[in-house]
Amino acid sequence: MIKFLSEFGPLIAFFVGYKYGNIQGATLYMIIASVVSVIICYILHRKVQTFSLVSSGILLLTGGITLLTGNAMFIKIKPTILYIIFGTSFFVSAIKNKPFMKYLLSGTIHLEGKSWNILSYRFAFFFLLMAITNEIVWRNFEEIAWVKFKVFGAIPITLLFILIQVPFIIKNKVPSE
Repeated sequence: MIKFLSEFGPLIAFFVGYKYGNIQGATLYMIIASVVSVIICYILHRKVQTFSLVSSGILLLTGGITLLTGNAMFIKIKPTILYIIFGTSFFVSAIKNKPFMKYLLSGTIHLEGKSWNILSYRFAFFFLLMAITNEIVWRNFEEIAWVKFKVFGAIPITLLFILIQVPFIIKNKVPSE
């Protein structure tokens, strides 16, 4: 439950803040929830996942600029920046034959060597496609459409993409000893 709240709590806070206020309030609530989430994770586990640190850092930067300037563009580009960072990380690590995906999941799943690179390339392209999608949505639709995409679109799309990878993972899994 704590893991769920730490990952989705800031997003829920953003949506509730937007529903009962505006983008400024939503941004503030999301920043607060994110900082609290990182602190709680650290207290409970004595470490914070890299994903959470990167995401929270980008949120503090873009959210802080949004609050200081009153310009919502900065919070709207936060997902784009995050997706580009992750997409590029997966892509570069696969090119260097040191797949970031293996680092993230090797304790959970065991794949044949080249399968880690293939999975990294797939995630790289997925994240870059999500960055493009975020840009299209926030630049071409009303703010409420972007908020709904951010809260109710991006997460299900990501989960669907991960589910689509399951047959590949099963097919290329290293047999247990």
